[in-house]
Amino acid sequence: MMRCTNQHSNTFQSLLGIFLQSTHTPQKVIETLERIGVSVSANAILAATKSLLAQTHQHLQSLGQSLLMAYAYNNFDVDLKTHQHKIENSMESLEHLTSGLMFLLQHDISKEDLRCSEELWKTSPFNTQAQLPPKKGWTHLLGLHVDTPDESDLSCPIEAIPITKTPIIAASAMNISNSTVAGNIQSVVDLLEQGGIRNPVVVDDPEMPDISQYVVMFHGDLGTGECLQLAQQC
Repeated sequence: MMRCTNQHSNTFQSLLGIFLQSTHTPQKVIETLERIGVSVSANAILAATKSLLAQTHQHLQSLGQSLLMAYAYNNFDVDLKTHQHKIENSMESLEHLTSGLMFLLQHDISKEDLRCSEELWKTSPFNTQAQLPPKKGWTHLLGLHVDTPDESDLSCPIEAIPITKTPIIAASAMNISNSTVAGNIQSVVDLLEQGGIRNPVVVDDPEMPDISQYVVMFHGDLGTGECLQLAQQC
């Protein structure tokens, strides 16, 4: 009744409609709640979802093209239940997907700080022409900063990193299984595309930055690191 008499008092109905959509509520239930004024219609929910998706897509692209972002991804499984059980699909309801996150680099990091791709390649073990420096062990770390106690005989922190809140933005889930090297390569390509970074040979976009000289950081578990290292060796 409130939504019918005052078009400015439909915040609750809109939020409830988004909640019903996120919980996979049947459309008949949504239509019933819409008729009694508790929720918005199914078409309004679909329009709101598309609007939020478009805004998120633009936000991810603007952040990704700034190059001041890091990416993280991992696999997850979804059991897709079917209403009509058949012999041929009775064991195929489990889908292997990949989730992704994007988060801003903090502590006043600039694009120029990430412009070190060439320097890293010169010392990369995957570069056959690289002049690798001598390897050092963990004992060399002790000489970076000498531990000098203060007057209270306690160690003072040296160049302590301040605590900051890092905003995290969820990327769209990817229909990719990253258990293989090819899957990890596709996950990296897909996340970069969501961040507005595409192959310049295929896409002609004057606003898209050239990342060949910059470092783009990706985070994952141990299996992800092994697959990406194998991809660099190919």
